[in-house]
Amino acid sequence: MASPCEPFSASPSGSDCPPTPDLIRMKPAPLLLWLFAGLFVAGLLSLPAAGASKRERKAADPVAALAARPSFASTNFAPVPADHPLAGIWNDPEFTRRLLGSYGFLPEREPRLNPEEQVLYRDTILPLLREQPTNAIPALEKAISPSASALFDYTLGTVYFQQEQFTNAVKHYEAALAKFPDFLRAQRNLALALVRNGQYAEAIPALSRTLTLGGADGRILGLLAFAHIQEGQFLGATAAYQQALMYEPNNLDYQLGLVKCHVATANFTAAMALLDELLPRHPERDALWALQANLFIQQNQLAKAAVNFEVLRKLDKATAAHLTTLGDLYMTQGVPELALSAYLAAAEKDGGANLARTLRAADILVSRGAWDEAPRLIARARELSGNQMAGDDDLKLLRLEARVAQSTGAGERAIQIFEQILQRNPLDGETLLLAGDYYKQAGDLDRAALRYDAAAKIEGFEATALVKQAQLLVEGQKYPQAIELLRRAQRLDPKENVQRYLERVEQVAARARG
Repeated sequence: MASPCEPFSASPSGSDCPPTPDLIRMKPAPLLLWLFAGLFVAGLLSLPAAGASKRERKAADPVAALAARPSFASTNFAPVPADHPLAGIWNDPEFTRRLLGSYGFLPEREPRLNPEEQVLYRDTILPLLREQPTNAIPALEKAISPSASALFDYTLGTVYFQQEQFTNAVKHYEAALAKFPDFLRAQRNLALALVRNGQYAEAIPALSRTLTLGGADGRILGLLAFAHIQEGQFLGATAAYQQALMYEPNNLDYQLGLVKCHVATANFTAAMALLDELLPRHPERDALWALQANLFIQQNQLAKAAVNFEVLRKLDKATAAHLTTLGDLYMTQGVPELALSAYLAAAEKDGGANLARTLRAADILVSRGAWDEAPRLIARARELSGNQMAGDDDLKLLRLEARVAQSTGAGERAIQIFEQILQRNPLDGETLLLAGDYYKQAGDLDRAALRYDAAAKIEGFEATALVKQAQLLVEGQKYPQAIELLRRAQRLDPKENVQRYLERVEQVAARARG
């Protein structure tokens, strides 16, 4: 069934939710990549020389030149694929602009350049950065030394970051921070590089340090929440999302993330309250309908959950997983004809690619005795799979067809299928048991005994086969042999109902002995 977790993406159509027990495993799609948009280093401010006057600092300011000619050869900054969880943030044009802008400087809270370093930056490095950031790497590497300004380490780290060389970026940001521990932009870019590289455990303290240095904003907090979620730390994620919403109260991604955290911590009341607030404002968001449906399932409000999945169906945004869950809900409510409709729609949505899901649905219909509906789904599964069906799946489908035939009075057809399966796989324990049941019902006890005996030699079927053999012996009034088989079955797989049956057989045997 679909989970309320997975749909946490920034795109209007969220991804499939996993089964309810896996609620915590959600893919937070664009919710993150959107966060990054304002993170990297916002201001392109002035670069003061030590001891220089305001006028001198302004005249020597290489950032003024950068602001006047801000274009770079590349307008990308370590872009991610469109389906990446961070795509919504990272590929945002505004975020890219700010990342490119992080080649600038902040005057009062950052390491300075001495006059010689300013000249080097303005006359050599800055033109190279404008031309193509990677062209500046040799000059920056040459400029870096233990006594050189941390700004060179930081700038080189940012070049590597833009080129998606995250290990080198982290190394140079850490070098900059070793020289100037309160270097806010280096700390923030270090945190971002760790998040971008999927190093969430390392990113959490780096993001927290960014906040300590005064870099708090909605996106840093949103990324901190995301990193906490990836590490399974939902209480920390809850606190971070709540603070992020103070900066950006209408950010739907943060609100969805907060719902996920409430679900993960079993705070279903809070999750439902937030969804009740969001759905009227965003009725087109399929993730919200799916999340609420799964919360209804958690609270055993199955009819309401079915309504939500039907809304998704009407919006043409129901996935195969949603439709399968809808079918399960209808079966739970005893409406197999509606379940069949949902199961067939799920099979069509899959296009035969996920036959296991369709076989599972068919098995549910057969197990619940939906004899009118099961054959239709089985037939459709065969049509959709064509000649691409794997051997195991074909055997499962044959077994289902045989069970339907056996239960609808077509016994001869059923045994033909059973024997066909056994010719292909003589060690199919389930089919051996079903064939034995057929022969028993037909009064052919010898053949039934042969099938049960064969099943008793197959791992996983021993106990069940022994009980069925014992039942045949009881019918033949061979109580001692039956008792021995039942005791063996109990040693293999103890069950209360078998124990009660054993005790009754022992009583009958005692009376028979007189």
